[in-house]
Amino acid sequence: MKRWIFFVLLGLMTSCLDDSDDVYFHEHKQSILLLQVDYTNYEFEKGTELFLHAEYSDADTIPIGVDYDSPGDFGNISLFYEPGNELIFDGSIVWNGTGHLKFPRWFYYPSQFATLDIPVEKPADDEFQIIFPEEGVEYPLDSIWNAVNHLSIVSRYLKSGKKIGIFRYTPSVGVGDPNEWDWYVIMNTN
Repeated sequence: MKRWIFFVLLGLMTSCLDDSDDVYFHEHKQSILLLQVDYTNYEFEKGTELFLHAEYSDADTIPIGVDYDSPGDFGNISLFYEPGNELIFDGSIVWNGTGHLKFPRWFYYPSQFATLDIPVEKPADDEFQIIFPEEGVEYPLDSIWNAVNHLSIVSRYLKSGKKIGIFRYTPSVGVGDPNEWDWYVIMNTN
């Protein structure tokens, strides 16, 4: 009797298994690094690493698409890694108010990043890629770079040979408060 129950239970358990294990275990072909830098004082605030499923692009630029909904009252900006149309950034924008970052949700704080004894030298200005360039906006590349040049992960990503993305997120516009804005350093590697 025990044997019969054992085989029935074994049959039930194996019938519940799903052969498509790839649903649970994804192969990551590459990753994107997002580092948030304060807009006014250029201090590194937090960062995250996103693992992507799309094929790695051999281009020297980061293939990022932008979906921008201009804020009449409420707007939004989303960044996508184009080869796979994978979301890498999503934030709301509010006219005479303050939007919020919707994606990514999880970040590491500065104390959680390994640092270097000798900061990484800033690459030439033509090695930077402005994501969603805005007319009349100055991009202080030296100050932004100096906020993250001491991070070990920056040194690792720099070895990919890709340009370094710079993106300005302004969740408040109209009377907008620059103290609520941020710069994002975006790097890509395989």
